[in-house]
Amino acid sequence: MARLSNFGLIFCAGLLLAAPMATAQVMQLGNNEDLSIYGTDITEFTWLRGQYTNHSGGQRGFGSRRRGGGGWWDTDYPDSDENFLRGVQRYTNVDTNPRNHTYIQLTDPVLYEHIFLYMNWKRVPIGSSYSGPNFQPEEIEALREFMFRGGFVMVDDFWGQPHLDDMFMEIGKIFPDREIVKLDTSHEIFHIFFDIDELAQVPGRMVTWDFGGFMRLDDPQYPPEVYAILDDDGRVMMVANYNTDLGDGWEHTFYAGYPTKYTNEAYKIGINFLIYAFSH
Repeated sequence: MARLSNFGLIFCAGLLLAAPMATAQVMQLGNNEDLSIYGTDITEFTWLRGQYTNHSGGQRGFGSRRRGGGGWWDTDYPDSDENFLRGVQRYTNVDTNPRNHTYIQLTDPVLYEHIFLYMNWKRVPIGSSYSGPNFQPEEIEALREFMFRGGFVMVDDFWGQPHLDDMFMEIGKIFPDREIVKLDTSHEIFHIFFDIDELAQVPGRMVTWDFGGFMRLDDPQYPPEVYAILDDDGRVMMVANYNTDLGDGWEHTFYAGYPTKYTNEAYKIGINFLIYAFSH
């Protein structure tokens, strides 16, 4: 199999100089911003989204989940992916642009040419056994191999105890012998680019915003948390965002009804994860 690309290590030092950590501020991209400044050329970094086998027996997506397809791997796609890349291009020296994103089946060997993989594998309705991932043995092996080779996986958008239980179950399929740890904000991943001293709860519109969801923001029963799997050297291989939805924070960058402060927090923590992946 192909080895993981190591281009991130080459320009990692330059990335860390792109913004002062302690005082860095993220500004929401303006609704009237001229997006042509970002360019359209293929660039070094591609944002990769993972497409998995789901409980309906296939890998359907792009709206099929809303017709009972059971996927949900393409939640918030493509606005979330494109807007996040705009933020990465603006606040770092990563060579990318908003159009340089794609999705990939986990068994595609091209996976090993990348460093960072984004996934959404929630079940909807929450706790349902008829949606979300149904990882096949070859997908489990591919994910495990990707991370052991140095890859970083970010999973997102889990809410409430049933989702947490599902997330633990799915991670347990990939790493049955590894502990799932909860990261606090003293970990370097929260300070490698932006200084994040407190985890903000980035609202998901379906759960907390606009659609009469089951919880209100900053409910102490639903604290935002980040869970992780570490390799034998302590490197974070996988993070899972609980009671928060970074993808919605990116997706709704240009939605006037979505509070700017939560969009800002979504960019900050997402960029920190990305820079950590490049530098570890």
